[in-house]
Amino acid sequence: MAIDRDSLTLRHIRDVEDEVLNQFSCGRPQLDDFLREDARDYDAHGLTSTVIVFAEGYSSPVAYFSLTADSVHLSSGERTDLGLPFDAPISYYPAAKITKLAVMSELQRSGIGEALIELICGIVSTAPFAVRLLTVDAVNQEAVLNFYERTGFIESLSEKKERQSQKVRDTILMFKDLYQ
Repeated sequence: MAIDRDSLTLRHIRDVEDEVLNQFSCGRPQLDDFLREDARDYDAHGLTSTVIVFAEGYSSPVAYFSLTADSVHLSSGERTDLGLPFDAPISYYPAAKITKLAVMSELQRSGIGEALIELICGIVSTAPFAVRLLTVDAVNQEAVLNFYERTGFIESLSEKKERQSQKVRDTILMFKDLYQ
């Protein structure tokens, strides 16, 4: 079932009752449990900011995401790919990290995930502080990696090297340049 992107509304977790949060399920216990058990504490202590997503016609949340500040060390090739018209002698580039992104089970593959990535890009690129990159530690599963690639993320070169050396990784660091 497709959702009208214009019908999505966002509410900060502090403005949503526990009974409403308990109605959410994405089918992945780790993500469901985080929302119910840890998201408020992480938010209250400045570790992540969690946003609950609602859509017209649904009484329960249809998705949620959590964001935090980040910085990324880029290889010289990755720095060149940023296309800066000057040499920026910095080691780490300012970023925002998606720490959690979940869509309710029945709406997965409906386009909500892509819509949320667009919304998140808009939110972080208009923040009153510098953010060049959006990052995510994507679960190392083909469907998850393909989703992030479809939405403009690329795997960091250091992660590619790790995987090529046969090191099994639970997550893969990916980033998206907000200026391209």
